[in-house]
Amino acid sequence: MTLGFGMIGSGGMARVHAEAIANGATGTRLVAVAGGTRAGQLGGDYSVPVEATAEALVARPDVDAVVIATPHTTHLALVKLAAAAGRHVFLEKPMGITVTECDEMIEACAAANVRLTVAHITRFLGASRVAKQLVDDGAIGEVRMIAAVRILDGYPNEGWTLDPREGSAFLDWGSHGADVLRWFAGRDPLRAFAQFTTYRRTPPANLSGMVQYVFPNDVMSQIWMSYEVPADRWIQRAHYMITGSGGAIDLNAYGRVELVRGREVVEAFTQPDIEASSREGVSFNPYFRAAFAAQIQDFADALAAGREPSVTGTDARMAIEMVAAAERSAATGEAVRFPMES
Repeated sequence: MTLGFGMIGSGGMARVHAEAIANGATGTRLVAVAGGTRAGQLGGDYSVPVEATAEALVARPDVDAVVIATPHTTHLALVKLAAAAGRHVFLEKPMGITVTECDEMIEACAAANVRLTVAHITRFLGASRVAKQLVDDGAIGEVRMIAAVRILDGYPNEGWTLDPREGSAFLDWGSHGADVLRWFAGRDPLRAFAQFTTYRRTPPANLSGMVQYVFPNDVMSQIWMSYEVPADRWIQRAHYMITGSGGAIDLNAYGRVELVRGREVVEAFTQPDIEASSREGVSFNPYFRAAFAAQIQDFADALAAGREPSVTGTDARMAIEMVAAAERSAATGEAVRFPMES
């Protein structure tokens, strides 16, 4: 059986997911597009019809699941729309603006008996998978400390991402970083402490921040995120360091893994386009094609098997709670415990 996907949204990430459906994952096909000023071009490029509305798209009998790749504030309504129509949901991150929104999405999908996943792509990148397998295999012993670094110079200066209603820069990328910390820690956090600012003093909020999360068993972690570091050679889009009782892993999620034990350094994984990938970000090179295809494939396989996808709605909700806790901590100057009180 071929799984028919409808695409809601037509921007950059919609195109990435459309490529994964049409030319990456097996047993999937793109059947229609709706939404956004570029819908006509996207539909034409993949030779599929363009529906006038999201309502029309989810009503199509050949749509089994939808990809929602639209501004953050639209996610809740579109997830509810798809669920009510009996369509499974593949949602671009961040899952929602608030934890309450995430809860409503999970409840809507459960009530409609449809599956929900969120596009936390870092879990599917080749380098990340190698690093996670090393951790799971005990290559560095018990995990003790995890650091996540995202350093760039510049953030989009136009478009919907600058609208304060769409959330902060930390919501946008921090939800990725938080999910990866929790993934490697293998448990939920206990508390968060954070400080944010935006040095350029214009939207969006929280362009620079440092956040600490403490996990059970004394596992410490930190996110350092900034879009305001004027040092080109420092660019690090997704750099993670995981240390344990018997070694450490240096992970560039865009394509390199080093296993370090004392003075011994073993290159566990490197993809050929690592330097360009790290600088230019997501592109249609083989490394990223494989990751986005794997993410769609995992969802399709989960639907076929009647199981939960690898990234569940609960996983994505926790990433949003971790973001919310960090932002509350920064606002109050106090540590915030999990689960958060409303």
